[in-house]
Amino acid sequence: MSEDRAPDSVWLPKRRLRALKPVWEAQHAGPSDSEALGSWHCEGLVVRATFDRLRAFDTSTGRQRWVWEVPGRDVLSAMAGQVVDGVALVAHWPDTYDGAKSAGVTALDVRSGHELWSAQQNLDELWGGTSGLRHGTVALSRDRAMVATGEGVVALDSRTGRTVWTVPHGPARGARIGAAEDRLVLVTQQADGATVTSVDTADKTVLWQRPVPVDGPIEEVEIAAVDPLLLAVRGEGRRGRNHVLHLDADGRTVAEISEADGTSLLPYGSWCLADRGRQVMRSGDTLIAYLKSPGYDHVGRLAGFSLSTGRHLWTWDDGWGIDALTWHRGCVVALRHHEEVSEGTHVGWRCDTYVLDPADGRKVARRRLRVTADEPYTVHLDGGRILWVDNKSRHGTPPVKAYDWR
Repeated sequence: MSEDRAPDSVWLPKRRLRALKPVWEAQHAGPSDSEALGSWHCEGLVVRATFDRLRAFDTSTGRQRWVWEVPGRDVLSAMAGQVVDGVALVAHWPDTYDGAKSAGVTALDVRSGHELWSAQQNLDELWGGTSGLRHGTVALSRDRAMVATGEGVVALDSRTGRTVWTVPHGPARGARIGAAEDRLVLVTQQADGATVTSVDTADKTVLWQRPVPVDGPIEEVEIAAVDPLLLAVRGEGRRGRNHVLHLDADGRTVAEISEADGTSLLPYGSWCLADRGRQVMRSGDTLIAYLKSPGYDHVGRLAGFSLSTGRHLWTWDDGWGIDALTWHRGCVVALRHHEEVSEGTHVGWRCDTYVLDPADGRKVARRRLRVTADEPYTVHLDGGRILWVDNKSRHGTPPVKAYDWR
């Protein structure tokens, strides 16, 4: 492998034959933890979210720094995609048929886990009734905490919870929001299509509003990124196609990506991958997305596309499946967790970690990790340290563990 193509500061030494052992494993908080729903990596912490709590671990030692219990009989139902200026934002409501009518939106100081404020919102009208997190419900941008409701978007001061402004969005069967810097992006779905709106978070000025530029029926639109603006569109019916749209600062289409060599993109939010936020990623001018695999029983094919032209650049197929995907210092990092079998007998569990050059999809490095049976929910890179967030945490599988790439 051309491992010398990767930055030496990240991937040295060039060869290592033995599997990497964890440098630390976080401890259970008494009983086994529930299935992971989300995570954050910031401020020297990795935060693992389950339906009933958030637990923050020190990235240097694995020691638990704080735990936040979801209040009352509520369940965690939404998380902002990123922490902004030390503020984390979540939504929670009772796990009942009409529980979202009395939802709570809570802001936390991510350094300490202390609540900054909590406000009640009616989020019932846009609730789809499925389990897990409802993505695109809450978002953070500088000093604004924003919530998508059935009637519009409510913006609150991220430090105090004071309502600053509201933007109505009119009748819609679905609404999602995302934010970056001083811009909010709102996507609403109607019976005949979808609309995307860009809003200035300082004073709620609508910068532009356009129909989502897709020819064909639309089942769902999700915001894959705000800067640059990437919309993941899932087509409806046999004539519907899956797209990733790159829109410019004025909402005009820069590139439309839907397939590579005749193979369509994997639908965004597919059940095949635990971490929905890592199904479309960007590294410089390259968009990395999953392609459908034959049989559709695993996801093992990645494709790179130019964000400026939409041109297909490369396809990488590991032959089996990818369990987690991230990027680090301009490189793509893919993990394949699998069972080792010899003559039909279980031997153990193995994880191969591949580093790909986003320009051409070439493997520039590879490592083996010593792992347990559970698959990763997601991974984060902290310098040369791999932070593995377990999908499920039970006996023999810690909630989070760390490996040093060396």
